[in-house]
This record gives sequence, structure tokens and C-alpha cells, in this order.
Amino acid sequence: MTKALLCVVILLAGCGGGAASTAPGAGATVSDLASCAPGAVLTGASYDVAKSRFTFGSSPSPQDESGFVRWVGADGALAIWSDGSELASLNGGAPEASLPDWSDDPAALADHSRAYFATMGVASCQVDDTPGVTSGALGTDVILERAIDGIPVAESQAYAHFVADNQTTSEGFYWPTIGADVVTAARALRDRLADPANLAIYKALLPAEAQGEGRVVIHHTYAGSSSATFIAVGTYDVLIGGSLGMPSEHHFDADGKEFTTDAF
Repeated sequence: MTKALLCVVILLAGCGGGAASTAPGAGATVSDLASCAPGAVLTGASYDVAKSRFTFGSSPSPQDESGFVRWVGADGALAIWSDGSELASLNGGAPEASLPDWSDDPAALADHSRAYFATMGVASCQVDDTPGVTSGALGTDVILERAIDGIPVAESQAYAHFVADNQTTSEGFYWPTIGADVVTAARALRDRLADPANLAIYKALLPAEAQGEGRVVIHHTYAGSSSATFIAVGTYDVLIGGSLGMPSEHHFDADGKEFTTDAF
């Protein structure tokens, strides 16, 4: 079952429980220097339901499923997969959906979300300086973008919608550990292609349709993947137009060969 489908299952299953009393920012002990230093493993984090601010609506009860545990309460549900990833959402008609945002200041919401996910072990040096802040009819969501030295880590995610009383009404989290060899190789490719002459030599290796502007990105196995093996790799990504005018992202390795996988 895909994670998207599981999210629907969560929505339909119900959920309830009190959020933990720990305020965002408390207990953040991850060393940024150790996590982001050149040559080091890019340390990951796993979701901890004991630190969750999700508004269950009642004390949640765990239900073991195949590959994940679902915490179910009166007003919503939260699922934690064996890879440490998490999704949480309210039931339709839950009263918490009508609560106002925790703040109407996007910058304050972004800082609050950073502090919250720090309690889960997310190092601040791995969070891009400019989070995604999206506002809609249901309020404002903050999406933390993972990056190392300006290199995006595409499939990692940490987002939350904070409402009154320091509660969240939706969340998503996946922040796996990335091997030092992958990060080192991505840095090396980024530095190599920063030189115009080297970039021209490299792009000559790519297909004619892949000559547009690109960037170096670290990709990894997506959250809740059924893949038996975790994959992480640094690639040069280029958008290539499709037959219907919709471009798709293509990934090339350090030798200019296209990298294809269903893992991400």
C-alpha cells in the first residue's frame, strides 16, 4: 500500500489523544557541527510520538499495522512507519479544523516549526534558510526544506500546520540518515560544476534535450517505500520537456549517465 493511500486510511480511521506537554525547542541536543561538517554522516531523525503536538482529540491508542503503527484518537490519526517517517491528519469534521493559526506571522510560524522538529532531532544546519510557507482556506502550513551546504535533499520532509494552543492539525516527517560518502560526492560534483569550463565539459556528456539549467541534488528512497534497500545518491538534475509540454526532472550521475530508479 502506498503512503498516499495510507494517508487516506488514516483520515478515515479516526484519531484521538492529548499532545505531549514538551514545548517546541525543548530538548534539542543535536550537534550541528557534527551533523554538517565536511566528511561527516548527515544524521537523520525519527518521529517521537511522545513529543508530538498533534491534536488527537483524546488519548491515542496504538494499532500495529504492516510496516507502521497508527495512533488513533477521537479527532485524528497519526502513523509512524518503520523507517521513522510520519503522517498525521484530522478526521473530516473534527472541531480542531476551525481553530485559528498559532500565529498570523509566517516568520514566527517558520521559527516555531523549526523548533518543533528540533525536538525530533533535526539539526538546524540541515534546514534551508527559506522554508516553504503556504496559506489556504484551512490556514498556513510550514514546510522545512532539507539541504546541506546549499545542496537540497529532495525527498526529506518536515511540515506542520500549527493552530491555537500550540497544536498541529496536520504533519508529515521523514529525515533519514545520509551516508558521508553520498554527501561528500554531492559536494564534489557541486564544486566541480561551479567552474564554467568543467560545467561545459560535463554538459557535453548529457543528451541534447538536457542542456538547460540544472542543479546538484541529493535524492533518497521516499518515505514509506516498500524497497528493501535504502538508496541515497547525489545527482545533477535537469528539467526536460514532455510530449504534453509538462517538463519532468531527469537525474544524471557524475559521469553524465542518467540515473533511473523507482525508489524516489
